Amino acid sequence: MVFDFSKLGSAKSKQAPTDPIKIFESLPSLKGTPNDLWRGQDQALSGWNKVRAKNDVLISLNTGAGKTIVGLLIAQSLVNEGIDNVIYVCSTIDLVNQTSNEADRIGIDHTIRVCSSYSNDLFEIGKAFCITTYSALFNGHSSIRKRHFPGAIIFDDAHVAEATLRSAFTMRIDIREQKDLFGEIADLFEPHFKELGIRSRFRDSLSQEHHSTAFVAPGGLYERSERLLEIFNRYKLDQHADLKFPFAWLKDNLDACAALFTRGVFEIGPPFLPSLALDIFEQPLRRVYLSATLQSQTEFVRAFGRLPTATVMPSNDAGNGERLIINGRRVKKGLGAAFVSKLVDTRKVVIAIPDYSSAIKWEDIAKPPATEDFSQELTEFRKAKHGAFALVSRVDGIDLPHETCRIMVVDGLPSGMSLIERFQWEYLRMKNVHAVRVANRLAQLFGRINRGRNDYGAFLLEGEDINKWLDNDRNLSLLPPLLQKQVHVGREVHDSGQLKSQKDVIALVDSVLGRDKGWLDYYEREVKLGELDRDQLARAEVAEPFLIKAALSEARYAAAMWSGDLATARRELEKTVDQTATHDTPLGGWHTLWLGAAYERGGDREAALREYAIAMKRLGRSMTLPRATVQPVKNDGQELNEFGRSIWDLLSHEAGAKFEKELEKFARPLNLIDSGTPNQAEAGMRALGELLGLTSTRPDNDEGIGPDVLWRDEKNAKMLAFELKTDKDESGTYSKDDIGQGHNHIEWLEKNYSDFDLLGLLFVGPKGVASNKASPSQEMGLCCTASVVALRDAVLALVEDIRKKTPMERFIAIKTETDQPCWNLEKIHGRLHDKEL
Repeated sequence: MVFDFSKLGSAKSKQAPTDPIKIFESLPSLKGTPNDLWRGQDQALSGWNKVRAKNDVLISLNTGAGKTIVGLLIAQSLVNEGIDNVIYVCSTIDLVNQTSNEADRIGIDHTIRVCSSYSNDLFEIGKAFCITTYSALFNGHSSIRKRHFPGAIIFDDAHVAEATLRSAFTMRIDIREQKDLFGEIADLFEPHFKELGIRSRFRDSLSQEHHSTAFVAPGGLYERSERLLEIFNRYKLDQHADLKFPFAWLKDNLDACAALFTRGVFEIGPPFLPSLALDIFEQPLRRVYLSATLQSQTEFVRAFGRLPTATVMPSNDAGNGERLIINGRRVKKGLGAAFVSKLVDTRKVVIAIPDYSSAIKWEDIAKPPATEDFSQELTEFRKAKHGAFALVSRVDGIDLPHETCRIMVVDGLPSGMSLIERFQWEYLRMKNVHAVRVANRLAQLFGRINRGRNDYGAFLLEGEDINKWLDNDRNLSLLPPLLQKQVHVGREVHDSGQLKSQKDVIALVDSVLGRDKGWLDYYEREVKLGELDRDQLARAEVAEPFLIKAALSEARYAAAMWSGDLATARRELEKTVDQTATHDTPLGGWHTLWLGAAYERGGDREAALREYAIAMKRLGRSMTLPRATVQPVKNDGQELNEFGRSIWDLLSHEAGAKFEKELEKFARPLNLIDSGTPNQAEAGMRALGELLGLTSTRPDNDEGIGPDVLWRDEKNAKMLAFELKTDKDESGTYSKDDIGQGHNHIEWLEKNYSDFDLLGLLFVGPKGVASNKASPSQEMGLCCTASVVALRDAVLALVEDIRKKTPMERFIAIKTETDQPCWNLEKIHGRLHDKEL
């Protein structure tokens, strides 16, 4: 027999296309395959293809605009290009399965990896990409990262990845599950909290009954890190089913972490994500980030440690579904469980709940499914004609489009699972940091039952926190533009006065879902961007670049601390910490705390204590850190007051360049009180209060509500508030709106600081009078800018005079001068109160 070689095909394989649009055009015609790409998808793919060689490309599309198909085509393009080990990561196993189903639907070969196993060998032999979870790729024992190190990664839902990544670096020990281990950890740290003077708070935090939190000072963790590691090793955490994954990351970096106790739980993890210390972000890989539309990039930076090198943001209306958003605060009796029980007999409702403790009040309507039953119960709910489904702490990965569900109840703000994050939100009032995070999560949440341009639904907001949050225009400006418009439509509906009772709400919901022509005409006419508060928007726009810088500093600090490079870590925060505090006081305080931690780990405890003192002033009463012990040659048992301690901290530097640097740092914002913009003047007023030894904050800037500046004397429970009008013309009139705003501030202060005596609210600006249409209260007064400048100059002159003393004389001089009655807050109020309004 003669072998016929002419019947053999070519050994050279046909070159596969790398243009993702051509890949789509070459896909098989399967049942359910889309005929064409949507406009936004086409623009996203062509835009990416132009910058495909760049390492960090962000693709931003509306929720529901078809990001999955975009990501799958890009993954296949990278495989066709010859990139090894292309990985597509999702936040949950459910999303992995959904993404896999979409790949099957359009005819793209792939592998999925969940529960430590691959669905086929295509990925391992280099024939396809792999779809898996963030946790599979980023856990401390990731076999896929070790055996098949990625050449390219597609990050799905990148805008909410920070929480997923943080969980990979966080260990949580619960007294209910590991009583003996928790007890040993608590015994190890009790002496630390005794030294801080908060042992009672610490003991309360060990109980599930008390809502108390005890934060471990960085030095307290550093001093015990080896003993803590020994406890972890003795309890074999490296073999624990869940804890072994974060433990692999943390075991060599415990002294670079933050830790706290709250309600019978001990949590430990890095204060900032060390993404830049990970090989996946260190090395020059192709990284593609699929994200919903972002109004701020700070959370992106906090997750990935960098800004994208290129951004693709198509203009499209896919995913722009119709939404009715109703504020439950403005409806009599609210929109709680009693109201929802009336809906579920004939309608389908998904109830979004932030945590399991909040889910208890909904149990008569819907109990959260067990983890192992979640997918099955969700599938059953999709098919049901009526009923409710409880969605606890989930903002992504659940799609209920069209008739599968058209009503969502949102009970409270979607909070993160990290206890450190909650501590920042609830105790340290780090509202700006979390506003971006909350905005991203809300955008995701509102996309669960509203998945496309032709979809529609009703969103019923229950609970004060979410409704107050959306009532704040600065928060609202962080949402995608369409959501901003839809919130405005909801406001207009409420303002019409027709939506007072629960019965009115049901009638309105039925009209919307029944496609009432009046509603459709109104929605089409009125969905336009309403007038947001321009001052609030301006503040957000001005602060954004500085807050991005702050997030970049966090990332570089974390990477340096993770590798033990303390000098670099210090420099990274030192470059930005004061600028950060100018725009966000609590965030600046949090950075100051960790700057102090870097000093302390480096052996400079004196410098660390100075930073801790500043951090406590910026963060307020909920943060307790070590204080410097003043020990001059002779103090006769006397103690300095807070003003004295502030000057002592400033003058404790050695004379010369270090002192001049510190004095310049203090003086820089103070000099802007009379020469800067109103925002800079506010920062200067806050810094002046801090120098006077007061807890000095900027509520309006930092929380979006309240006066511009607030000085609090914690020891004597007195406070003095300021509203800055330094940009008014000379002899200006303080308008009815100005005075009305002042009344709102006083009401807010009395509600939020009820244990403090309000000395007054001073309008700082040029000499003028209140409009005859205004009604100022007796608590309001006018403070001419020159009076604040005179106080500032007097304090700086005092510092210079005391500086001339020898170190041995300095304590007595500080004690004598700062004990003078003229420096207490009541006298300062009298000095600054120039006239009645």
